[in-house]
Amino acid sequence: MKKFLICFSMTFVLVTSCVSTKVSSDNNFDYSVLQQNTNYIIETRDYKKIRQFKFVSQTKDSITGKQKDQEIKLNKNKILQIKKPSTGKTVGLIAGILAVAGIGSFIPAAVSN
Repeated sequence: MKKFLICFSMTFVLVTSCVSTKVSSDNNFDYSVLQQNTNYIIETRDYKKIRQFKFVSQTKDSITGKQKDQEIKLNKNKILQIKKPSTGKTVGLIAGILAVAGIGSFIPAAVSN
């Protein structure tokens, strides 16, 4: 049970950390990197997170997107950063962890026989 909890907590940490920052003060808030119909996580200056924000378009002062079929328009001045979930990295990391956990539990059993 202890191994399961350790594996579960490590997997949770890896799943939540597999994102890449696309727009922030580090790149002078360059919104040109955003791709249409792509999901992003937006963090506002008041530290609220908008998850599953599907980017649609942008103007000089705002970006427009959808979240659960509801259109959302955000002022660019209120955005702290925009991140993109990296599903491919997440799946690879989880598969690797599960493989290591499976091998790690198999080897001691084989050696003891």
